[in-house]
Amino acid sequence: MFRRMDHVALSVQDMESAITFYCDLIGFEKVFDRTFDEPMARLIGEPGTAVRIVHLRLGEAVLELFDYQHPPGRPRRPDARQSDFGLTHIGFMVDDFTATLEHLQSQGVTLVGEPVEIRPGVHVAYFYGVEGEVCEIREILPEAQ
Repeated sequence: MFRRMDHVALSVQDMESAITFYCDLIGFEKVFDRTFDEPMARLIGEPGTAVRIVHLRLGEAVLELFDYQHPPGRPRRPDARQSDFGLTHIGFMVDDFTATLEHLQSQGVTLVGEPVEIRPGVHVAYFYGVEGEVCEIREILPEAQ
């Protein structure tokens, strides 16, 4: 039986930039870094697979980064929208929404839209990660819980 969600995975074009973004900007810690070949080839059904996998941890959450040498990845659709089917964003809870948002913007992070109080006491903003993935920051104030 299922016990809990374990991790979210992201295939990246530039592993070092992704590690820097998630560790230096958001606060993850790199806890695993290994290259896989034949077992991964069997797992995904692609002979000749070679992939570097890095695990980043933030609290109990793990972000698993994949950098495929083979098979080559395909770029994200340039017209991708939040309403498209599939994974839409990686969400992070924050303690100080305004300060976190200001920090992200001071580091050149681009927002998807504008920050919103989605319901009383719940502040949300979407921003683009280093690979174009959408991330979310959210603060739920005590009176909204």
